[in-house]
Parts: sequence; C-alpha cells; structure tokens
Amino acid sequence: MAPTPPYVEFGGLASAPGPLQCDDTTLYVFALQADAARLDTLCRRVFAGPTGGAVDYRPLGDHVLLTFGVVGAIRPVLEPWHSMGAVREPQVGFWIPVARVRADDDGDLVGERFGMFCAAMMLDNPISLLSGREDYGYPKTMGWSTMPDGDLADPFTLEVFGMDFGGGQAPARRPLMELRPAGDELGEADLALGDMLEVGQWIRDVLFAGPDRVALGLRFAMDFAQDLRAHRVDQVFLKQVRATEDGRRADLQQVVVAPAVTRNVRATQLRRDYDLTLHHLDSHPLGDELGLTDQRVTLAARLDFDFLIEAGTVAWAART
Repeated sequence: MAPTPPYVEFGGLASAPGPLQCDDTTLYVFALQADAARLDTLCRRVFAGPTGGAVDYRPLGDHVLLTFGVVGAIRPVLEPWHSMGAVREPQVGFWIPVARVRADDDGDLVGERFGMFCAAMMLDNPISLLSGREDYGYPKTMGWSTMPDGDLADPFTLEVFGMDFGGGQAPARRPLMELRPAGDELGEADLALGDMLEVGQWIRDVLFAGPDRVALGLRFAMDFAQDLRAHRVDQVFLKQVRATEDGRRADLQQVVVAPAVTRNVRATQLRRDYDLTLHHLDSHPLGDELGLTDQRVTLAARLDFDFLIEAGTVAWAART
C-alpha cells in the first residue's frame, strides 16, 4: 500500500488529529430496550453490506446504551496541537454492543471480538464535530444537551439541528428526546456499582441478554476478559466521505477500529428510574433504525473517568 500523503494545514483551525486524551469525563449511561431485528439490520447495512461480508459486526442483544455527558478537556496527543489548549465537549451518544463475527462450517455466526458501535452522536462543539468524523468516523451531528445538577431531579434533554422532510421544510433546532426521573429513589444498598471491571460485567450480564443470534466462543470470552482487565474497549465505525462526481457514492469508505482506554474510573448506579420520550424527526430516524420507543428506563449509572482514544486502525477499505 502506498504511503498516505501529509495532511495540508491551511485556513482556520477546523479539526485536530488523534490520538486524543480525554480528561474529567462524566457520562450518564442509560440502557434502552431496542428491537433486536432492527439493530441487526442496521449493523449489516453499515458493515457487512459495504465490505461484502469481509467485516461483519452484529448486535449482542436487544439493548442500546444511551450516554449523556461532558468531556471536560480533550487534547490531541501530538504536537503542536497538544500545547494549543483543550476543548470541552458536551455530547449524547447511542452505542450498540457488538461482536465481530464469522460464519462457521454450519453457517452459524460465531463472535470473535467485542466492540461498541457508535450509531449516532450529537454535540455542539464544531471542532469536535469535524475532528471525530474526519479522524475516526464518529457519526456526529449538531445537538444541544442539558443535564440536571445536584440531586438529578430535572430531566436530561436533547435538541438537534434537524427537520421533517418536505418541500417547504427547513432544518432548525428541534427537540429529539427527554429523560425524566420517575418512581421512588433506590436504597443505598442498591447503588454501589464499582469500577470499570464491574461496569463491563454489568454490560455482559444485562446487555448481552436477548435473542441468541451470535454464539460467543472461548476466543471471544478470553478477549473480552483481557480487555476488561486492561480497561480497554474497541470503538467501531464506518468512516466515509461523499464522492465528488456522484454524491450518492463514497470517495472514501473504511471500517475503523479505535480503542478507548479508561483510567480513574468511578461508577455509581443512579437513584431513580427514568421515562424516555423520543420525538420523531425524519432527519434523525433513531426510532426506526434502532427500534426505540418511549419507555421506562430501569438501568442507569454515572461514570466519572479519564480516557485515551488511541490511533485507529483500518480493518477494511473500499478500493477507489
């Protein structure tokens, strides 16, 4: 493979390169019930379809992790960007626990490696918006989130720059979802969650439960356990750029794997359940793509941590 050309820096600062050091991060994590068949369809459309099956990721259950949070300081590792300063990134993400799979001799799917597929992310920081899409393939769009302070009595909300489609429509800042506290507070004995190892076990025990579409063998189990001990998780993306000559096609299309390594993790279960309300927007079809509906959310936690998004690797690239 020919070496890639150097990136030409000119004009205003629009993006910054990875790896990225992300400190003072707070994430509120909500486990949403989704539709397993729609998650499977989306994963096949994003990975197996473009690659002709060369790279195939499938969902491990029927849940999606919704994250509301703020990364307090993001700094590129490379100079001179590292010394330029840091950006603060409020964000909302939708994550599908997945396995990279292969078909065995009987045609059954066997999971070989765990990953988290970012199906959508919304934020209001333009440098983070471009950097994440350009470097790794995060499917980032403009969004404005609010999180409650103190005792979490107020809702989590998300507005996006979106629209319903029609000849007279125009995109604008519109509400997409709310999470409102509901029910009685949990007792103190129910709140302890622990560190990243326990979070990973929680993901395994709860979020992998669902339709048995993928067999998880010994190799998957060993790699998953090793990653937990290393506080590491693979993020998986489809990175693409629209073609110049025909915008319905892609000039660049890659499957990218970017490990995230956490440290200083503190995890606590939230005191309440939450009621999710999702508003329909044609421009943000999360309900249709993920099979999400209005629901009571009973699994929620707060994570405080630092993490490093390492340099990504290209698992597959289209020939252009």
